[in-house]
Parts: sequence; structure tokens; C-alpha cells
Amino acid sequence: MTNSILSLPDNDQPDLLGSLAQEFKEAFAELSGNAERELYGKNFVFSRYGRELYPYFEESDASLVPGCIIPVKQGRPVASVDSTSVLVGETSRGALYAARTAIGLSYEGSLRRFFRLGPILVYVSSSGVEGIKFAASSQELSMLLSDHAVAERVIRNAVERRVIEALMEGQEEAIVMADGSLRHPLGALTGSMPPSGKGGSRLVGFSKSSNLIFSEAAVGSLSKSELPSYFVIDEGQIDTVLAKFTPDGLVFRLDIPRGPESVATTLGRIMWNDAFASGYPDSLKIAHHLSVFSRADDQALKALVTQRFKLRQIPTFSLRRIALGSFKGGA
Repeated sequence: MTNSILSLPDNDQPDLLGSLAQEFKEAFAELSGNAERELYGKNFVFSRYGRELYPYFEESDASLVPGCIIPVKQGRPVASVDSTSVLVGETSRGALYAARTAIGLSYEGSLRRFFRLGPILVYVSSSGVEGIKFAASSQELSMLLSDHAVAERVIRNAVERRVIEALMEGQEEAIVMADGSLRHPLGALTGSMPPSGKGGSRLVGFSKSSNLIFSEAAVGSLSKSELPSYFVIDEGQIDTVLAKFTPDGLVFRLDIPRGPESVATTLGRIMWNDAFASGYPDSLKIAHHLSVFSRADDQALKALVTQRFKLRQIPTFSLRRIALGSFKGGA
């Protein structure tokens, strides 16, 4: 363990680094003791270079009996929303981002229509956020200016929230489905939003990834089920559910705010009105593909802002490649 923390020859170790290595070693020993309760003997899913992977469980708990998803044979549009935000470029004072959102509409088992809004240009500087309605505190603004990834996520969530609000304000009774968890601290879409819209619309969060997917007992039982089925994992103002919509499909997480109808009824409406491949709704799939920026979109955006704002493009090079080089013999 010592060598992995500090791998200098013994006679070249300064006292400062030696004491720091000892501090890290003691911290690891403390971690080992505290993590014993959380990690020892647990199922574990390793990432692949930081990417989340989906676990496969061969065994299931026979004592867990999932509920069946019974289709509610009433036509109700499923409006699924997904958004993307990318960094276009930056100045010495701020950064320019582009956002795009798409809506896929399914009805009575097939995808019927789709809409795409954007690109929406958003400029983030020390003066504030321009291009979307977003009131950022000084602390939030500092966070957006310091991290492009955080800024992209916040912009994406702000645009998506506005679209969802508009759909919920409609007079037509629909299921509005957002891509992601309704409980995420950086992307919570509930807040002041009612669980039901003016026309009786229901808001649902549909997540592709969640630590709940790593629960072998529930996911294993759902995976082995020969019917579309679900488990209610957590009850509250927002019910969190694990569900499988096709017999051979994957298990996904859904967040459903408490409302006038039960979780089983909402799941049944989604199943009857949307179409599923591998258990994932077609409306969300088309919304995802339509919201993503292609390389052609990237070049068109750069040309647009260059001409519109008379930008002077500065030649660039890869700082990391030159500064860090490569152990493979090339720069």
C-alpha cells in the first residue's frame, strides 16, 4: 500500500511527502474499517472507464413477488421529454452554450408525433445567465462559471423543466415523462410543480441508471418474471418504482409523484399507450435521438454565432496533449 501511494526511492523521499504518505495510509486504514459494513460481501458493479454498466443477475429471491403491470386500455398521450446542452465556446468573461429539447408523443401503443425545440443559446458570465429564465444566486453563478459540466447540466434541466411545465399546463389529459430521476438534487423537476396538471396530466421520471438497479433481490425477481411487472421500492410524496414493461425487457426506475390515481394505474396507462423495445419507451428514445447535437450541428452553430456576433476565432491546440505528452512515445 505504501508503494502505491508514494513510489519514490527511499533515499529520495522528503520528510513532507513521507508524512503525507503515512497520513494517506492511516486514512485508508480508517476507510477499511468503516467500509467493512458497507462493502464487505456485497454485490459490486465495476464501471468501465467511468461509464455505468447494467448488472445481470442470474438468481432471484423466490420470496419476493412483484406486482403485474396490467394495461389500462384507455387512450392517453405519453409525452416524453429529453434535452441536451453543449459548450459552444468561451471568452475571457464567460461561456456560450447551446441547448436543444425534443418531445416524442406516443398514443395507444405507437409513436405518433415528435417535436424539436432549439438550438437555444445561453450565455453564462459574471453578470448572470442570459438566454433562458434562470435566476442564479452568486454562489450558483460561481459554480456554473467554474465547471462546464455543471453548467451544461443546469442549463439542460432548466430548459427541460420549462418544457415540462408547458406540457403540464395543457388542457389535454396526458402522461408527461421526463428522462431522469425526479429526486436528483441538480435536476429535481418537482419542487413547486403539482403532481397533476390542469387537464389531469401526470408527471413521471424514467431513469436508465440508478443505484436501485444494483439491488439483486428486486431486480433479479423482476428480470425472471415472465410478465410485465414492478416493485414499489420507496413510498412518499414521490413513489420510486422498479418496473419491467416487456417480458424480456430491462428493469428501469420510475419516480411517480403522489396523485389521484395509483402507481399501478399509471404504469398500466404507460404500457398501453407507449411502445417498448427492450423495455424502454419509444417516445423517450426518439426524444433522446432528436435532442442530441451532431457534428454537423456543431459546425453550423459555430458558423452561426461567428457571423451573428462578429467573433474573432482564436486558433487552438490541444493543451493536454502537448503538456502531458504520452508514455507511448508520441506527443
